[in-house]
Amino acid sequence: MLLNILIPVLVILIVLSLLKCPIYVSILAAAIYLQIFVNHMSIANLFTGVFESMTKSALMAVPFFMVAGSIIAASSLGTRLINAFIELLKSVRGGFPIACVVANGIFGAISGSGPAATAVFGKICYEPLKEKYNEKLSLGVIVSSASLSTIIPPSVSMIIFGVATETSISKLFLAGLIPGIMIVAIVSVYLVIRCKPNKDAPKEQFSLKSFGKALLQSIPVLVLPIIVLGSIYSGLCTPTEAGALSALYAFVVAVFGTRDIKLKKVPSVIKGAGRTTAQIFLLIATSTVFSQAATVAQLPQLLQQAFAGMGYIQFMLMLNIVLLIVGCFFDTGAAILILAPMLMPTALAFGVSPLHLGIVFIANLAIGLFTPPFGLNIFVAQSVLKRPIGIIARSVLPYIALYFGSILLITYIPVLSTWLPGR
Repeated sequence: MLLNILIPVLVILIVLSLLKCPIYVSILAAAIYLQIFVNHMSIANLFTGVFESMTKSALMAVPFFMVAGSIIAASSLGTRLINAFIELLKSVRGGFPIACVVANGIFGAISGSGPAATAVFGKICYEPLKEKYNEKLSLGVIVSSASLSTIIPPSVSMIIFGVATETSISKLFLAGLIPGIMIVAIVSVYLVIRCKPNKDAPKEQFSLKSFGKALLQSIPVLVLPIIVLGSIYSGLCTPTEAGALSALYAFVVAVFGTRDIKLKKVPSVIKGAGRTTAQIFLLIATSTVFSQAATVAQLPQLLQQAFAGMGYIQFMLMLNIVLLIVGCFFDTGAAILILAPMLMPTALAFGVSPLHLGIVFIANLAIGLFTPPFGLNIFVAQSVLKRPIGIIARSVLPYIALYFGSILLITYIPVLSTWLPGR
């Protein structure tokens, strides 16, 4: 019964994707199939659901964070951020690529976009890293570390998961902190081991004066995550209000503080953020009606029956495998919106906390951003850096292994995700 429903749905999604249809069209087509041929109901309910799915107040946080990210990406704040970490870590073995990882994580979290982080730091770091080490390391670090944007809060993917499963968004933000920091630490250790010092090159020394100057210039961007997370956990703001505060702060800093963006260019920056937000909302709308049709077709119950013979360890392993495969082909937001509502009842039956499930989802799908052959970060790097996709794909292989190892820790040590928010 389960396969009789799933196979036609997968065929529709895959065929339409191969025909280069927008992903929201593919999802809507699959939802229409379920509604007509499985549920034997009118499709009028689907289109009512499209509009109703947009009425959730938590979604208002998305456009605000997207505007803040677009303003930051268009300014010099990314350069200021990486310069501060370069100065801090210049005397450490592998300090430059580690600085790129840390700065990428912070910038990606603020901008909410892995592809945006890839584009910004690709322009800043590619040539210096390539000159100091090699092309493979340079590409691998830039493309893989940009995916931290989905794991380190504030994250748009966490907002989407919260909306899809009715999980607290502020608690999801807290749940992502330790796993995000852990991944940064694991990748940094790898880079320390891999980056052999050049005996012929003069050893760089830490300069308090240079670091102080770079830190002072980076304060405007370093303050933003503190403002966002601090306002949420102090009780002053909801996630939506914190998003609005971040957009206002980014606007004031970039236009009147650092003066990187002229006032007349602000509308074009906001227009770009609006286009991205519209794409996200289309995905949310179509994925929501797909989930509703799938629920009527009893897909969640059928999945729960399919996993009934498994234990916790086997179920979580299968979940990871499914998410890793899906992440290679589907947008992170679409994958969350389609799969999370269907798999949540099964996960709860196995005693998995919604917060833990959310981080497992997001961490797995983050790998999809740089996993060949369809990782979006790879295509952005190819466009920005003009390097062949094959070379970029090979450069990220060690980082896929590192992230997968991190995911196993996140999966089987739930306290990493649940300790800070307290379940």
